[in-house]
Amino acid sequence: KYDSFDADVVLASGIEARLIEAEAALKAGDAALWMTRLNALRATLSLGNLTDPGTTDARIDLLFAERARWLFGTAHRLGDLRRLVRQYARSPAAVFPTGPYHYLGGAYGDGVNFPIPNTEQANPNFTACFDRGA
Repeated sequence: KYDSFDADVVLASGIEARLIEAEAALKAGDAALWMTRLNALRATLSLGNLTDPGTTDARIDLLFAERARWLFGTAHRLGDLRRLVRQYARSPAAVFPTGPYHYLGGAYGDGVNFPIPNTEQANPNFTACFDRGA
């Protein structure tokens, strides 16, 4: 994604804008426009067309899978997972990994956001919410 450590970081892109347009179409109930937006984006890289999975839940799954692929390395994934819980009524256990963590022999925790660093708790200007839910 970035060819050097001092490469500029993209704050917003046309790719993200097209994905937002697709999500807006889906939320408005226009599955045809949603699919058109996603396939137009895929056409920019000569990727094959997607097919409509036919149900609202499957469409949401497909949208967020596309977002995961297109926005890889851009720090959008955690926000997307939290939106699946808050805005699309998915359970955290259905969205976030659960069970044994096979690399280190432990288990996934129940965290659904980044922890607040200890150094911030001594900051008199820190006024963020301590709600750890999604």
